[in-house]
Amino acid sequence: MKPVVFLCSAMLILNIGCKSSKQATIPPVQDYPVQELRGSTPARALAQAVVYKTTRDFSDYVPVTMDARHEHIVSYPAPTDVYYKGGLAKPTALADGYWLDNRGVNEHVAFLDYTYEEYSQLDEVPGLEELESRILERYPLTEMYVCGERSKYTHEVEELNSLIREGFKGCRKVSLPKPMSVTRK
Repeated sequence: MKPVVFLCSAMLILNIGCKSSKQATIPPVQDYPVQELRGSTPARALAQAVVYKTTRDFSDYVPVTMDARHEHIVSYPAPTDVYYKGGLAKPTALADGYWLDNRGVNEHVAFLDYTYEEYSQLDEVPGLEELESRILERYPLTEMYVCGERSKYTHEVEELNSLIREGFKGCRKVSLPKPMSVTRK
């Protein structure tokens, strides 16, 4: 057996895996469920306040995460995962057309043509081919900012609207991917 094949086989058995052309992405911190053990304080991930603007209103549509080239979906929610604080995880409207994320949007987001309501009613997640055929727009973001730990905002909408008016002072602007174009010779 060739050494590389043997090494990959051994790594697979050990659940380490070999490098492939497709890379898995780790969902944003706020997507992880909080587990509580009896008699202990729950460990909580520090969700970030992510504010973004889109090319048009996608607030009613389910977001998915694309690969770096925005060709394929690499992460998508189960129908039971489209909730936030007991309601559908639609983003919160802010000033000047900005939105506060409630679902785990990042710079590689695309939106499906499923509304949150429709998607939450599904018995199971459609196949990947079906999901990819239902992408509304592969590059919907025009701006995105990370404004620190979400828990520090006691009056989220008012405080984030103030940051918007101040030009996102103290927030980190996220570098967005550019749409890929195909050139023919």
